[in-house]
Amino acid sequence: MAMKKCFPLILTLLTVQLFAQRAYFQQDVAYTIEVRLNDSKHELSGFETIVYKNNSPDQLSFIYMHLWPNAYRDNNTALGKQTKEDGSLFFYYSEEEDRGKIDSLDFKVDGTAAVLAYDSIHKDIAKLLLPVPLSPGGQISITTPFRVKIPSGKISRLGHVGQQYQITQWYPKPAVYDQNGWNQFPYLNQGEFYSEFGTYDVFITLPKNYVLGSTGDLQDNPDEKRFLDSLAAATKEIKSYDAKDLVFPESSAQWKTLHYRQEHVHDFAWFCDKRYHVLKGEIELPHTKRKVTTWVMYTNKSAHLWENAIGYMNDAIYYYSLWNGDYAYNACTAVDGALSAGGGMEYPNITVIGGVLSPRMLDLVITHEVGHNWFYGMLGSNERRYPWMDEGINSANEMRYMMTKYPNVKLTEGLPLLKLFDLERYKQKAQYYQLYAFCARQHIDQPDNLPADEYTQINYGSIVYMKSAVAFNYLRAYLGDSIYDKAFQTYFERWKWKHPQPADMKNVFVEVTEKNLDWLFDDLIGTTKQLDYKIAGVKKEADGYVVRIKNCGEINSPVLITAVKDGASMKSVWVEGFAGEKEIQFSGTDYDVFVIDRGEWMPEINRKNNSADAKRIFKKAEPLRLQIIGSLDNPSRTQLFWSPALGYNKYDQFMLGAAFYNYFLPGKKFEWSIMPMYSFGAKTGVGHADAFYHIYPGKIFQQISVGANANSYHYYTLKDTDYPSAATVRPGVPFRFIKIAPEINFDIRKKRARSPISQSVKLRAIWLQTDERIYSPTTWIVNNSSAIAVGYTEVTSSAQRLFYELTYSLDAKRSIHPYDFDVKLQRGDDMMKAQLTANYHVTIKNKAIDIRFFGGVFLDNTNAGPYRFRMSSWGPLGTGNHDYLFDHIFLGRSENDGLFAQQMAVEDGGFKIYSPLGQSATWMSAINLRVPLPGNNWFLKRIKFYWNAGIYEEAGSDFLYEGGVQFSLFGIGNGIFDIYFPLVHSKSIQNYYDVNSLKYGNKIRFVLALETLNPLRIIRKEIF
Repeated sequence: MAMKKCFPLILTLLTVQLFAQRAYFQQDVAYTIEVRLNDSKHELSGFETIVYKNNSPDQLSFIYMHLWPNAYRDNNTALGKQTKEDGSLFFYYSEEEDRGKIDSLDFKVDGTAAVLAYDSIHKDIAKLLLPVPLSPGGQISITTPFRVKIPSGKISRLGHVGQQYQITQWYPKPAVYDQNGWNQFPYLNQGEFYSEFGTYDVFITLPKNYVLGSTGDLQDNPDEKRFLDSLAAATKEIKSYDAKDLVFPESSAQWKTLHYRQEHVHDFAWFCDKRYHVLKGEIELPHTKRKVTTWVMYTNKSAHLWENAIGYMNDAIYYYSLWNGDYAYNACTAVDGALSAGGGMEYPNITVIGGVLSPRMLDLVITHEVGHNWFYGMLGSNERRYPWMDEGINSANEMRYMMTKYPNVKLTEGLPLLKLFDLERYKQKAQYYQLYAFCARQHIDQPDNLPADEYTQINYGSIVYMKSAVAFNYLRAYLGDSIYDKAFQTYFERWKWKHPQPADMKNVFVEVTEKNLDWLFDDLIGTTKQLDYKIAGVKKEADGYVVRIKNCGEINSPVLITAVKDGASMKSVWVEGFAGEKEIQFSGTDYDVFVIDRGEWMPEINRKNNSADAKRIFKKAEPLRLQIIGSLDNPSRTQLFWSPALGYNKYDQFMLGAAFYNYFLPGKKFEWSIMPMYSFGAKTGVGHADAFYHIYPGKIFQQISVGANANSYHYYTLKDTDYPSAATVRPGVPFRFIKIAPEINFDIRKKRARSPISQSVKLRAIWLQTDERIYSPTTWIVNNSSAIAVGYTEVTSSAQRLFYELTYSLDAKRSIHPYDFDVKLQRGDDMMKAQLTANYHVTIKNKAIDIRFFGGVFLDNTNAGPYRFRMSSWGPLGTGNHDYLFDHIFLGRSENDGLFAQQMAVEDGGFKIYSPLGQSATWMSAINLRVPLPGNNWFLKRIKFYWNAGIYEEAGSDFLYEGGVQFSLFGIGNGIFDIYFPLVHSKSIQNYYDVNSLKYGNKIRFVLALETLNPLRIIRKEIF
């Protein structure tokens, strides 16, 4: 055959070979581990034998080994980088004694020395180079001694707190080799594990008085069994606990060796403490009626919460078995531990639980972690690559468990203050939906099928856990419990003790349900597409109603419509997903309202359009709910939020009013607020208003916000000294300003969601109207041919100004050495200037050296009067018009003396002392430095030394400097309320104070940045 004719056939065969899915296989691993705990050095010494069988079709020349204790070695590990990126800095600043590692390794394969080649990037991954390649079906024995330096339990999951030990991910472990190849990855806090199933025989030697909970069944240790039973009997007799008695007793001089064995698990963990109380229970499984022994172990610290924990264990095992398939092991244990990475952590047969606040929360956390014995333990999906298959499905079961066991518990249960926020309608399941909706409405959510380490911290919770839980409970509502449970039980039996992939799960569910489930597995899980059905109309007919449904969202998923009469559901219909519009027939003639998703099972992004009145042409108007502070969205109410407003400044005096707004959580596309107040000083109305519409383009820009701010207050009061002599008008009349500032903000989409760097561009116009009063002479005295005015008439006029401003901002919210800068171009009133302001924070443990740079140049300055760069921070002192755009809130904007005159806002040169020197209509540059004091007590943490220096041009260049002490009343130098005490400064500045006979007190200035204190805006800004 000619080559030209062969080429298409060869290409076809290659394509088929490359893209055909490899047949499923699974390696087999058997471990024998002997380990000894040294609780004075906090070390483990051990010897490991691994029998590794190659069930793959491939010949293996090496095996990837996970050496995960090396994740605790230094800041350059993946764990070190992740914890730093997440803002947890204990590990970053930890001393050597708090860090961990694994060493003393000496690998042999079938008795022959083997080379261990460490990964060039991740020191907790290595290749074990086999002396002889391992053929398909072949088997080898791998041995090595090892030593583990146990890190502090404050870092992650492996660790100790005193002599309480959490021994997890502690031994050399082969990575999974499956049809996708090797699955080697470094240890991380966010993103968990994927390991080969096998058999474990583990021999643990430790001082005799330790109480130990472990993976596996205790073998041939009758003394230990009697010891645990005696502790369980003694614990039952305890009437009260001393929560302060947490002292570790001396370790026994005698030792014990405990042998644990377990088959069909892919990990082994153990926990021990000499202070543990023990409870023992038993639960009969629903299907096989086999009995499982349950244990809980806890200290005095939270004993009052753990007294009923056996019941939580038994219920969790029973319900998960009932719904998914019976628990496959003989025992299950929960221990109270000093967990730093999350509220709880799962391992085969055992879970460790961190701090919880209430018995019901403990029930929830125990249930979630015990549930991982199904979705992580017996169904060993790759949680690092597909976290939803573990955390998400487990959260759906946890949600169902809480709804089954506590059907009437409300979201406000145990939190009486939440009742003030109109949350009584919400059952506890609402938290799952609301956390998802919070991110989805802001369009900061990520798809549900990403690798674990790609999620932002908030999305790992709100998407992987919460959205997944809502999605699968939505599926359960659609299918009904019987079919839903059959699908999960089939999935469990088919893939138990194996490694299912997403396609494997989907295939089982499609097979069992005989339905197209692309909307779930491809859309809800695979994308950030949003679900939004609305009732577009209701038409009354002779024998019933025609309800017109419109799909306004992006997912063609099933939708539930319910006919309601007198508040009760009369008839519900599931409609298969569709695009566009669809008409649904309802027989019967006596309904009040039709509702989409009345039970709130669906992850509907907008529930405001989910109901319509059955007897009107148009949708029934929702009753108005006036709610103090705020609330979650209530689809059956038109919500108007309000809060009392109290303000003060020198000219308006006290201001009293109220703020009305429509935004709270989880947020809206159109948000507005208005805050009218009465000024007791000016005897008139003042206030603030804003309105913004948010657009989510989804590509270049994360969000575009179009809107405006408006403010009107008073900024100056006439005094006797402001009048010409013999003036005929009274002093005390306040001047008003009105500011309207339309703007458009572009938040630039991040290339990587976890990136700490955010960028934005803002374009705004500022229209200002300010009062001016002119005094025209009306009475003259002629003296020696000269005229002197002695009578005046007040003439009121208004001055109007218009400015334009373009700002590019970059903010790198890194945990270590964060920085930010903005570049601003401003035009208005015969003036145009460009400036750069940059901040860099040199992080030193929990303190920082702050460096600020300012540089600016006027490109045009015909009117050089008010528009100058100033070396001094802006404030009332001097002319009082530094803040010519009225961007800052000053208590005494136009004061030249007194306390209010010493308020400032850090702008331009950033000097803290006031001086009329250092003004320029051409250019200026300055540097500001703040250095913290050593020490961590409340007082010392709030003190910093500052030093500022700058140069400017005004009739020649000049250099100025100053230095002093800053004290921060709230926070640590956060710019909300800081007081500055100057100690040194340029001689020319001192001359100004000497000439004007000003005392030291006039040099002290303070920052009170009230414009930054909108709590809701702060919360959302920090999260996003």
